[in-house]
Amino acid sequence: MSNQLYPWFTKAWSEIQLDRMPHAIMIHGQPGIGKFDFALHLAKALLCEDTSSAKPCCQCEACHWFDTGNHPDFLGVVPEDHSHLLPHEAIDGSDQNDEKPKKGKKKAEDDGEKADKKASSFIKVDQVRDALEGINTAPHRGIQRVVLINPVETLQAVSANTLLKTLEEPPESTLFILVSDRLDRVLPTIRSRCRLVALPRPQSDQAVSWLKGQLASQGMNVHESDIEEVLSQMGGAVMDALDHLSGAKEESANLSPMMLKALAEGAKVNWLGIAENTYKAPMPEFLVIFERWIADLLSAQQSGHVRYYPTMKSELERCAKVANPNKLADFWKVLLDARRHELHALAQRVQMEALFIRYQDIFKA
Repeated sequence: MSNQLYPWFTKAWSEIQLDRMPHAIMIHGQPGIGKFDFALHLAKALLCEDTSSAKPCCQCEACHWFDTGNHPDFLGVVPEDHSHLLPHEAIDGSDQNDEKPKKGKKKAEDDGEKADKKASSFIKVDQVRDALEGINTAPHRGIQRVVLINPVETLQAVSANTLLKTLEEPPESTLFILVSDRLDRVLPTIRSRCRLVALPRPQSDQAVSWLKGQLASQGMNVHESDIEEVLSQMGGAVMDALDHLSGAKEESANLSPMMLKALAEGAKVNWLGIAENTYKAPMPEFLVIFERWIADLLSAQQSGHVRYYPTMKSELERCAKVANPNKLADFWKVLLDARRHELHALAQRVQMEALFIRYQDIFKA
């Protein structure tokens, strides 16, 4: 994890008072802007034991333990496919060398388990119960314990209710940091028991400057216009733009141009072919690209403005001219509904095919 705050979070960090924290804080904002790194920075600062400098000092024993994933008073609860974002891959803060199997996790060598089985994209009940099991005892270091849950909207119903009961009667010396990409999907009763902290996305010029510096540090010289184009396609999500430009997520980088080329065909879209090529992609990423394309179509049709894909303005205008306005508006609602269930998508390929068929129908009289 980075020991430095991203520059666009400087103001938000200055408003944090480490000595006057509530029992629960919920950090929310647009996906892909670095909220989880902010949350880790906050957790590290709360556990930092230095008293003579700004926290986190990144020098004391507690900071070292945190960075190596061995701090006994830090509990990170994330879906399996987010585990790499923690300072270590253990999701409950326990010793990585502990031979005792972690509850709620299957052994990799279980008979019949597929080698290519996808990691879970939601937080399981056992993960929450394991994390909350020992928080009523005193912290190991005698100061406080920090429980970080990200993203909180991926909690299953039972898990959310288990967390809610704990937030209603919070144990002493334990602070919860919850992170959310979609605040509207979090239980209102959980939101009401947290102090909300909204994090901003960076201004375009700030994001471009930061991205250029990060790419340069990796030995990549990317022109500003290319950075601006990708940043626009990512809706200002600077971390997603970095992954795309650096090739960190090659599959995701290929998904966008493949889908955009197909969607630009309008009524002639080969829905069967594109579904065949994209059905293994993460459903959230698939839907985001689709949603941004439709948003640009609606905008091009109503005002002539294109936000997400300005380099494809001519294709968008061509499609907008022949798209049925009512069908386009109805399809937008279909996409919004699909986003609500994106983490629990069943028969993903069938759903993708259905969306492409519905999209093709927009251009029919």
